[in-house]
Amino acid sequence: MLRRASSLVLVAFAVAVGVSGYFYAQSRGDPPKYRMGRVERGPLTAAVSATGTLNAVITVQVGSQVSGQIKELFVDFNSLVEKGQVIARIDPQIFEPRWRRPRRRRRSPTSR
Repeated sequence: MLRRASSLVLVAFAVAVGVSGYFYAQSRGDPPKYRMGRVERGPLTAAVSATGTLNAVITVQVGSQVSGQIKELFVDFNSLVEKGQVIARIDPQIFEPRWRRPRRRRRSPTSR
């Protein structure tokens, strides 16, 4: 038991000496060198490169109640939109005749 305790103390002492020697050797190195310069105005250029895949944080499905060709487009891809904002206007020449036709059929029997 005494032999085991003494060997444990010896190992702990050796580790402590090694760690303190490492830190002492690191502190003896040259101090960091600084470079001074004048402040100048100019463009700041930063570049970031990465690899991997991009994923959307939020994905929203957008649909319409009528189909047709887009006449006007008010937003671009990945634009921020708010609730109720008009995104696109569909050409009414295609769906307006279909919309008005049922109204005529309803009126025709009563007009006679």
